[in-house]
Amino acid sequence: MRKLIILPLFVGYLFGLHGKITFFDGTYVVGRVTKVDESTVYIIPMGLDTAEGILVGNIDTLKMENGMLPVVNSAVKYFYEKGEFLANNDDWMDEFDDFQYDDYTTQEEEYKYEETKKPATAYNSVTVYGGMPFPMASLNDSAKTTTLAPNLGIGIQAPYFPVGAVDISPGLKIMTFGFDNPDMGIVNAIQLGGNMSVDFKPVFFFLPEALHLCMDLGINYNIAFKHEPSAFALSHGEYDGEPTYGGIGFNTGASMDYWFSDIPLALRLFGNTNIIPQGEPYPELKTGFINVGAMLIVVMKRHR
Repeated sequence: MRKLIILPLFVGYLFGLHGKITFFDGTYVVGRVTKVDESTVYIIPMGLDTAEGILVGNIDTLKMENGMLPVVNSAVKYFYEKGEFLANNDDWMDEFDDFQYDDYTTQEEEYKYEETKKPATAYNSVTVYGGMPFPMASLNDSAKTTTLAPNLGIGIQAPYFPVGAVDISPGLKIMTFGFDNPDMGIVNAIQLGGNMSVDFKPVFFFLPEALHLCMDLGINYNIAFKHEPSAFALSHGEYDGEPTYGGIGFNTGASMDYWFSDIPLALRLFGNTNIIPQGEPYPELKTGFINVGAMLIVVMKRHR
């Protein structure tokens, strides 16, 4: 019976190192450490014969006589039993201690909420575009000899904002156009317009992220900087002797946009019907052309 009592004590002394347990209030216990597991440090305090279990949560540090620190700030770094130390690879605090500031910065950038990343359509933009016009029936003559000059324009576009099931963006533009018609003569003009772009991306969410399908509506005012009435217009009874051209028109059409994700640019392919005043001798009537072209959109987003 005496041998059975002495044997555990002998095993404890055989597989044990002296250690110092320091508590959070500064007090400490020195003794022979026999075991360290996930939750408890077993130590035989100096002057006692039996081991006591101390919860890891109450321990600030455990320092062994060989210099090792199995417990730091209530976190088990190493298990200890029968004279062997085993690293606690499941200790998330150990991984936390290994973090570098740069690693944290990288992860913080990687896991930003998507809501904080504004899409390109949420910024103001500047547009530059060109188009090839095709005359409508009222602008063409019977011999189909009417010619139209290519259209060039610039504009500004406000950020898109949600209205019901779609996103809407108002804008302003200025464009040149011109035509040479046997009946109306030569007209070269500037068009000032206000437009509204309606983006159906929220409805067609299944399309590729960069692709947007839009409808365009606008009203314009046209001013001629060159107007040469034809012989027909000059001889017509409606001609009042003053070559005038200008007035209100409107346009409507559709476009397909591709917004690049890595650069502040977008490309728009468009087609629209542009209604404008006729030339002499019927400037109060309307005519028009179909305009097909491409637009470069520059997103006014400050680079960070």
